[in-house]
Amino acid sequence: MKRRNFLMATGAALAAPYLLRSAYAQSSFDWKQHSGKTISVAMARHPWQEAIEPMINEFQDLTGITVKLTKLPEAQYLTKIVADLTGGVFSQDVFMTQYYDAPSYQEKGWTRDIAPYLDNAKLTDKAAYDWDDFFPAARDVSKIGGKYADRVAITAEAQTLVYNTELLKAAGVEPPKTVAETIAAAAKISEGGTVSGMTMRGGNDNWWPFYGFVRSFGGEYVDGNLKPLINSGEAKQALEAYVKLASYCPPRMTSYGWDEINTAMLSGQAAMFLDSSVIYSRLQDKESSTIVGKVGVAPFVEGPGGRHGHSHFWTISLASNAPEPEAGWLFLQWATSKDLQAKIAMKGVLAPRASAWKLEGLSSVFPDEFLEAVRTSLETAVVSPANLKFFELMDPLRAQVQEAILGNVQASEALDKVQSEWEKILV
Repeated sequence: MKRRNFLMATGAALAAPYLLRSAYAQSSFDWKQHSGKTISVAMARHPWQEAIEPMINEFQDLTGITVKLTKLPEAQYLTKIVADLTGGVFSQDVFMTQYYDAPSYQEKGWTRDIAPYLDNAKLTDKAAYDWDDFFPAARDVSKIGGKYADRVAITAEAQTLVYNTELLKAAGVEPPKTVAETIAAAAKISEGGTVSGMTMRGGNDNWWPFYGFVRSFGGEYVDGNLKPLINSGEAKQALEAYVKLASYCPPRMTSYGWDEINTAMLSGQAAMFLDSSVIYSRLQDKESSTIVGKVGVAPFVEGPGGRHGHSHFWTISLASNAPEPEAGWLFLQWATSKDLQAKIAMKGVLAPRASAWKLEGLSSVFPDEFLEAVRTSLETAVVSPANLKFFELMDPLRAQVQEAILGNVQASEALDKVQSEWEKILV
């Protein structure tokens, strides 16, 4: 999809005060040390990828390194990465990763330990890079695989409530603050059948938003010893609420991923979603959205167990068999630097660095309402318990959540089935 960057969509000037004075020209660090080399970089299609891709020429000019970029839709990307790594034909130096794949990737030796690069003054401009500038949770994600640090966070996303202010006003409802209020609001907006009160993920990645519901109802997927807890009373109540909200979604929502819920919102077909904050900037893109200026955002809603929306950090890693690991590290370092994270934040993708949230002029890109909603959500947000069998566990969960949405099984029975499958997987 052709997309004008969010900075231009908001009309902010390129010379705005947020633009950091580049530390590169003032540093003695040798960015040209691998000039003439070519690296391969793989990315999923994502707002972060859309933001950084136009700036890759800056890296090439800075380093003399040529970047060959491969980008694929997210579902296709994740499938192909695993297939190529498994088949021993993976040839990328740097690639986007997700924190919950870390245990598996490390067990199989697919990612490279970045500590020797990060600690090497020849390879890292340590003062300018400032590892401690990353939020603590983002630093923790780098070593979530448990064996070594193999990734750097590139995004900071939190599950929030995003809504169409015009549709809520027309229905006479206020932005909801609790799960119960959200269900009531979705029902009211859906009256008459001309618009859907809610849009949510109902397809293969329904487990992502569902985790926020489970935790906000006081439940959990597994305990610290990987004992399944998915059929607890709290988790069953969470699924009942999720299914109820799904009844106010567009008819084909059982095939919806994050891109489809975004489309339903920006086209005005749906009034609310409870999903990742990263989608917000697309809704304000004048080239693709019909609801620019009508987008409201609030913290993730509270359940009986509090407010615990799901958070997510996309990450970027060096492949263990990277043909040019040092040149690849220079790209990874540049892509996650203060300068780039600041510029990307100003394009509508909030970063995992604290400095990127303190930029002068950031409020000209993100309304204060949005920044406050994300901050509030992140304060109590949770991250899925990554483990070696994480994806295997998600298969029966996503299938039964979808069956419950379709009405083929009651929420209680669905999660009892998941519990049984998880107990077999985690023996």
